[in-house]
Amino acid sequence: MKIIMMFLSAVILLSGCAAKPEYREAKNGSVGYSEQKISDDRFRIQFKSRSKSVADAYDYALLRAAELTKQQEFDWFVVSSKETFVESEKVPASEIHLARHQYIERRCGLLTCETSARPSNQIGASLQLGTGDSRKEVHTIIEVRMGRGVKLNEDALQAQDVIDNLKTKVDKA
Repeated sequence: MKIIMMFLSAVILLSGCAAKPEYREAKNGSVGYSEQKISDDRFRIQFKSRSKSVADAYDYALLRAAELTKQQEFDWFVVSSKETFVESEKVPASEIHLARHQYIERRCGLLTCETSARPSNQIGASLQLGTGDSRKEVHTIIEVRMGRGVKLNEDALQAQDVIDNLKTKVDKA
């Protein structure tokens, strides 16, 4: 029984490690954000995520744009271009199961019957190729122009407002 509990603990621990938060700086092509300075007030921001929602990647790109706007000591930004790419792949389904059975055997003779019970534990794992969920890798690329003072037009977004509204989404993830 100790072996079973150790095995299940390891599985739970490993699955917990796999669920990293997505909003972070991308390293070596991993999920997260990256940016490139185009000019003093223009940046290209890319956000890559593994999600079933295209909107999440765009929201995270906007959040990074707002943070970058504040870091560069600007007040607002305008999204001048936006591109979104979605790559889908099938994720194989897998399962791990634990079963506890009790085998009952009854032997009868001419005058009496004898019953014995024997416990049995089983651990199993299976991998089924081609029958899993569809996972999406979403790339959102936006170019932003930043400014100070009065907003350029009604499409301009106040950086602090974007941070206030979208930071809660990151904190919940």
